[in-house]
Amino acid sequence: MSKIKHHVKFVPIILLIILIYAILKTYHLPALIFILFFGLFIGNLDELKRFKYIDKLHPEILNNEVNKFKELTAEMTFLIRSLFFLFFGYSIETSELLNTDTLIWSIAITVGIFVLRATFLKLFKLPANPLLFIAPRGLITILLFMSIPLNHSLKIANKSLIIQVIISTGFIMMYGLIKTKKVEPKIVENESNRSI
Repeated sequence: MSKIKHHVKFVPIILLIILIYAILKTYHLPALIFILFFGLFIGNLDELKRFKYIDKLHPEILNNEVNKFKELTAEMTFLIRSLFFLFFGYSIETSELLNTDTLIWSIAITVGIFVLRATFLKLFKLPANPLLFIAPRGLITILLFMSIPLNHSLKIANKSLIIQVIISTGFIMMYGLIKTKKVEPKIVENESNRSI
């Protein structure tokens, strides 16, 4: 990105990522893990400056480009998530949402998620509020569920179960964020600005 002088810089990078993903999926390698490592690499160039070959990438220039790329990625992510959930909502049937066969399982999974989260927060001595409530299942859960081959799928782990877990964790997150009071930034007065 630091070498490209043309005004179109980011589309070739996105196409390169898609190409990497397609090649790795062809060879049955964990494509998303490699893309994660690529993201970690370009997002943490400052920590890698001590290596000589990083200097050839011109990290000062590249950091500016990466910041622009982050803004573009954030907007694209929002758009893709919105469209994906619109499609997902359109495909949901009321019978799947109110399926009583999977309701007990979905409640158990949701409780398990939050118990596990509370345990880790206590273990690492982190504040429970609001971190405990922010544990939604969403886009990745749907994508992983849809990628399960039919011959490996379980009868109980069906679309109804996934929908119920996603919606219940979403509502719990909403409750936690509403309940959490917004902390107002404290204004520190300078003694020299005070007038009597």
